[in-house]
Order: sequence, then structure tokens, then C-alpha cells
Amino acid sequence: MMTGATGQTGDPPDSEGDDTEEPEDTTGPGTSSTSEETGGTNPTTGPVDPTSTSEGGTSTSAGFIVPPDGGISGQCDPRVQDCPEGQKCTAVAPAEGEPWGVNTCVEIKGDGAVGDPCDVEDGKYTGIDNCAVGNICLLTDDEGAGGVCVEFCDTNDACPDTPTASCVVYNDGSLPICLGSCDPLLQDCPEGQGCYNSAGDLFVCFKESSMPGEGGPGDECQYINQCQKGGFCAATAAVANCPPMSAGCCTPFCPVSGGNGPCQAGEECTPFFEMGMAPPSYEDVGVCVIPA
Repeated sequence: MMTGATGQTGDPPDSEGDDTEEPEDTTGPGTSSTSEETGGTNPTTGPVDPTSTSEGGTSTSAGFIVPPDGGISGQCDPRVQDCPEGQKCTAVAPAEGEPWGVNTCVEIKGDGAVGDPCDVEDGKYTGIDNCAVGNICLLTDDEGAGGVCVEFCDTNDACPDTPTASCVVYNDGSLPICLGSCDPLLQDCPEGQGCYNSAGDLFVCFKESSMPGEGGPGDECQYINQCQKGGFCAATAAVANCPPMSAGCCTPFCPVSGGNGPCQAGEECTPFFEMGMAPPSYEDVGVCVIPA
């Protein structure tokens, strides 16, 4: 899972994909906080900008990405690739059963470029994959197979090999990665991926982690990509039919100009961004929530 994502203006989404967490954000119709231990999102009031993602449709310690904390002494830096010859700097789990959380040097086992298929040896969090230096194998299944090579951001939060992507930072800063930009109303991501909000005004493609029959309107969510494609993990009080003790619940994105079509009874299609704050082409993006 991914926990806490940071875009180019500040400080990761998936079914059997990647566990990442996102950073706290207040630019959407609500606010949220993140849990660095589980990569979960703890929405407070109103719809929130998702803070974490799950890879396997379960709330294990796999999520989107977590905001950087200044780094840890002794770790390498995936942005500059400062490992000895024959090795590369990548993200790995700090302990068995946990998602990515630290950066370390591993042996280079391949030369896979951005977008190439890849696999991770001995489980998806070991960092030992067949991607080239500067890339990491993400969006795999739980065994680390069937992934895609994804570029690490550079020191300027840029993506030299994928200029149309956005730099987002997850999981305690260990995953500064480049993910494809997308439109939440069009859901124009590759098959198997959804368009999820990732910190502020960024929308990026990540692996959809909801299981069949889960992740629909009113269903509980802890990570942003536990919602079905087209959904958003919002605060419990903002979503109709959301179990009161939930961390958050899924609710659809909706076109503000199109009325309340996809919304549940008692909800309205509310602009996702504050008036005048929507980035170009996102002015019509809304989300179904209970009116304040």
C-alpha cells in the first residue's frame, strides 16, 4: 500500500499493486490525516484527499505513499542513486510484513525501462527486481509478479523519462515516484488502474485494489485505491450509508454540471476544489457528499 503522497508543490494507488500512503492535505472539500504505521487514511470532516493506497484489496501495511520525513541516516537516496557500482537505490520494507518504508542499495538485476514489465524477487517489498537503475517495479501481485517499471523522481521533483507524469512521494519519503496524470471524470488510466486524487490538485493512475463487490458508494475504505475506479475515499460523516466507526467510505466523483446522477440519496455533487482553486480542466470535478 502507499501512504502519503507529495506532489511537486508539497510532500501513491491498488488492488494487488502497491502499498503507499499520502500526506495530509486540505485543498479538497475536506481534510484528512494519515497513519504512517498502517498507511491508512483517517478522514475527518468532509471528503478528503486520499492519503494512502492498498495493493491487494486488504488493509495490510501496503498502501499509496507517505510524506517524506527528512530521511533517515544511513539510507541511500533514490533521487540521486548514490549506491556503489553494480547496485541501485530503491524502496524496501523495513521489516517483514510491512510495506515500503526505507531506502537501501540492492544488486542491479536488469535493465527494464519505464513501462517495461517486471517482477520482484522474494515478495513485492524486497526491492530486488529487473528494472534499471532509477526505476522500481510496482503494481505487482502479492508475490511480486506482473509489475511495471516506474521511474523515481529526480532531485527537482521532475520525471525526465516520463514528462507527462506527476512526481508524488509516499511511505515516509521512501517512494518518490512518477505516476501518470489522469482525469477523475474520464477515468483515462490503463486497464486495471483507477484515477485517484493524490495530495492537493494532483490526480494520478494507480492500481485498483477493491475486490469484487467492494469499494462502491458507502463501502468502508482505509486507502484511496480501495474504492472502485471512479471513487474517492471520503470522511465517514460525508457519505450516506457509511458505517459510523469506519475510517472513511467510498463515494463517486461526479461532474458538477451534471447534477447528482451518481450520488446516493441525501448526497449532492459538490465541487472538489474551492471556488477559483481548481487547476485547468478540473473545474467540473465534483464528489458526492452529504451537504454541510
